[in-house]
Amino acid sequence: MSKLGPKATVSHFLGRLPPKPKRARSNFYVRYVVSSADHPFVGRIYDLGIVQYKFDTYEEMLRHDDIRYLCNVSGTLINLADRIESLNLVGNLLWPDPLPSSVNEIPISRYEWLTVATDVFLMRYISVVDCVLILAAAVFEFNFPLQQCTLPKMRKHGLPSAIADIVEQLQADQGNLRIERNARVHHGSEREFTDDDRTFRTASLFNDKLHGMVGTDKYGRAIDVDRSFREGLVNLQRDFNRVTRSLKRHLDGLYDQLWDEFEIRFGPRIAASTHGLNAHSNLQK
Repeated sequence: MSKLGPKATVSHFLGRLPPKPKRARSNFYVRYVVSSADHPFVGRIYDLGIVQYKFDTYEEMLRHDDIRYLCNVSGTLINLADRIESLNLVGNLLWPDPLPSSVNEIPISRYEWLTVATDVFLMRYISVVDCVLILAAAVFEFNFPLQQCTLPKMRKHGLPSAIADIVEQLQADQGNLRIERNARVHHGSEREFTDDDRTFRTASLFNDKLHGMVGTDKYGRAIDVDRSFREGLVNLQRDFNRVTRSLKRHLDGLYDQLWDEFEIRFGPRIAASTHGLNAHSNLQK
């Protein structure tokens, strides 16, 4: 129990109670699981990449122009696919199964659980566009340092409008989440998970790690950490499902475009190769 006693309420310090808002949704959304490798272009690059294991040394492999180009594309595609797949780690945090009634088994409160999930979600989701640009730079052989793989520079060096438009759509989808990521990382801002986040944060600490806290929040409602936790999860679930579904649609279109360019560049190289490892490598879309 807190030092304020069983009838303690934030309103003791704020004066008259504000009107009670409509309670936010606490029923979970159906989880969307992100797939990183179900587009044929990804499978095509993975299949071709097996040839890398036929060489004894990295230096020997890079002497072949077709393999060098393939390695550059394959490495950046794997990084992008891994980053997309890692969004399912966020999903595991947002759809915990079973849902914990408390988190005494781990060294964080339920409020902190939501904070960690938000950090992971924003950082990994926002970085997807950077990984997309790096992959496109590898396919088109721009040879920029990673820090210079920006959309304006790549447009200037000939990135087709069809691909640039998809990247712009991905950036537009990020919208306020990119702003929140920047404010969170650079300015120390925090997301509010409920309509009375201060009470939720304090009560979560007491209920999860100390001896419990009872009372009312600033609206005069009985403190309910379980419901506040679910409300916070649902708010994050909504954002997660919305952006990952859209991400998948845009990536399918992007892979279609990059696949065409890859084959245009890779085909003549593999046809002229001298390593003798080009069986089935000319199978295209």
